Amino acid sequence: MNYIYARTSTKEQNVEQQVKLLADKYKVDRIFSDQTSGKTLDRPEFNTLKDLVVSGDSIIVQDLSRIGRNTVEVVTFVEDMIKRGVQINVDDLGQIDITSSAGKMVMTTLAAVATMQREQLLEKQAIGIATAVNADDGRYIGKQQSDETIKSCEEALDLIDKMKYSKAKAAKASGISIATLYRYIKKQ
Repeated sequence: MNYIYARTSTKEQNVEQQVKLLADKYKVDRIFSDQTSGKTLDRPEFNTLKDLVVSGDSIIVQDLSRIGRNTVEVVTFVEDMIKRGVQINVDDLGQIDITSSAGKMVMTTLAAVATMQREQLLEKQAIGIATAVNADDGRYIGKQQSDETIKSCEEALDLIDKMKYSKAKAAKASGISIATLYRYIKKQ
């Protein structure tokens, strides 16, 4: 069986572009996609795919960084697929099977580059945040809570007010962490 795996780092990005590109080139039996960071391989659809594949199957990705951006985890995953007899084809490498001996060498190099790119992005982000914080002109406001999180925080405050719950109990009952609730309270 042939499986496509596509991934974007955020929900705002369009994962369907990867899916279409690969589906137009390959005979595919099933498509898996995640819209979450590549810093770890623990992703819902990726986990389902890992559990599903058997010897003779093939996983097709657009580029190696779609599997992940952690060299050790990517190499470990590929080694597991080799042991299980599963091919991994990377389209932008000319459809190379990275479970072959030459493919493993290319894969290890590219996985290290993907890890480096992620670390560089985080370094640049930290520099930008530090600059904005030091500017002290109100430019940096930090990560904003989603509407869903705000609603959960308001529910927690309602439980505290009406039901006399502790903050910890109210946060848990509302499905948020106590730290999230405290951040919300601090902003109010």
